[in-house]
Amino acid sequence: MIKTFSYPLSQLFRRGLSVALVAGFLSASGQDEAPLQIDLDNFPGEIVEKVVVPIPAEIFAVLDKLGEPNWGSGIKLPSGEVSANDRSLLALTFGGLVAEGFIAVQAKDAEEIQKIGREVLALSNALGLAVAVRPHSLSIIEAAGDKDWSRVRDELDSTQQTVRETMEKLRDDELSNLVSLGGWLRGTNVVTVFISDSFSEDKAELLNQPGLIIHFREVLEKMEGPSSKTPAMRAILVGLARLESIIGSLETISEEDVRQLRDITRVMLEEFYYEKSDSAADKAGN
Repeated sequence: MIKTFSYPLSQLFRRGLSVALVAGFLSASGQDEAPLQIDLDNFPGEIVEKVVVPIPAEIFAVLDKLGEPNWGSGIKLPSGEVSANDRSLLALTFGGLVAEGFIAVQAKDAEEIQKIGREVLALSNALGLAVAVRPHSLSIIEAAGDKDWSRVRDELDSTQQTVRETMEKLRDDELSNLVSLGGWLRGTNVVTVFISDSFSEDKAELLNQPGLIIHFREVLEKMEGPSSKTPAMRAILVGLARLESIIGSLETISEEDVRQLRDITRVMLEEFYYEKSDSAADKAGN
């Protein structure tokens, strides 16, 4: 049976559907306006506990429809090394790096994509998944050299899917969810940066994803083992709670709200992706 909604975009986001999923539907259908009915069976995402977790390839499609940003300015590779002993942070970083790959594809920057392909391989080795990921990494590097952007997107998607499936087969669902969280967080941060640079209410509405934020918060709250007690994980959980407090209480998202979301997600990324910045921490604390 086909499941359909007939809500406007803002209502879809508030019901837990992410911008990535709506973007994917619009891109696939070639429509610039929201259709009257949306077939959830055709969304390019994965439903986990009734929440749709976006596939990275669809993260940025809506922004393109609202005016293409300078994607090249958004590329920022991880600035530090994550300890191989902390698999949770490695999984978050891996997800963030895949999202970075899609930013580089949007920018059509072959050199950066090739760097990302090599870093993906290095991270997969640290996670013990090099055998599964190596073919994808090599294909990413080759396709970037050929400037075959469609193939690069496909391989980036396949890379994350392979890692998630491999982790799930190993009954490591926590790490699988952290890969998704890392990708979502990096994608959300770059979107907030672009919206801050050129604000509009339509663009800001793309950030209205309370259901997805709640899902990721609950994932972290259910985590067990030593990693769940680390300062980094506690800080990310606090960040999610702060994002939820902003998004969940608003009918519309203002320019100041976008700046807060940008600063909070930046501080969260500094727990595993970027070097810590005192200025960003100060902004998020205000």
